[in-house]
Amino acid sequence: MLEFDYFRRAADAYQPRTANAAMRAAAMNLLPIEACVYLGTSIKPLDEQPIDLDAIEQVLSRPQLDLATILLLMRILTKLLRNPDAEVALFAAESISSIETRYTKRIEALKASVQEKPNDEVLRVLARQYYELAQIHPGSIRNFYLREAFGYIKELNRLKRLGKEDVVLTVRILLALGLTDQAKRIIDQLADREHPSYLRLEMEVAFKRKDITEVQKLCDRLQSDRERLDEPSQAFLTYWIEGTQ
Repeated sequence: MLEFDYFRRAADAYQPRTANAAMRAAAMNLLPIEACVYLGTSIKPLDEQPIDLDAIEQVLSRPQLDLATILLLMRILTKLLRNPDAEVALFAAESISSIETRYTKRIEALKASVQEKPNDEVLRVLARQYYELAQIHPGSIRNFYLREAFGYIKELNRLKRLGKEDVVLTVRILLALGLTDQAKRIIDQLADREHPSYLRLEMEVAFKRKDITEVQKLCDRLQSDRERLDEPSQAFLTYWIEGTQ
């Protein structure tokens, strides 16, 4: 097959449902490489109605997914659990289970690793994994995972290996637990509070504490130095001031 022949004759060929399946088929010479490219790049928005189950399955087949994608998937799948079609509801339940299993397997492997040889990077990843797992769970189990994440942060602190991202994660864990005063105390103790990433975090803490006056002051401080802000800080400021991302 050359150029667009695969797409012209696709109806007569084996039709893989995921990019991984297409890659295996290409390795066995059952399909050309165009099949992998097509399935890897041609996904419509996952939440577009009607929901494309094949697209969801394709995304779920990826070995690595960022938190934003997982949260989007969880919102869609949670809605599909109430679908009157039993097969669709079952698909949603199995997909949610597969997402949870990803985290639990990864966490168990990391815990085994850190027991053999304490490592600050493994502790850091464990804290992040528990925090992300908490984001996809409601209620008391969510708080359990957040406390587990905080436990690994405390261990990093005990080893005096806390970095900037660890501090940010600590504040986010405390905010998620509703411990806004503790989050503010951490912010107040930061040596580099003028850094844009910390100012953004301080705004979130002030907002959670319903201190709108402080939110406005922090907005003004970021706005006064807007031209020197990095792209994430500019996008953050635009969202808060103009209500757009």
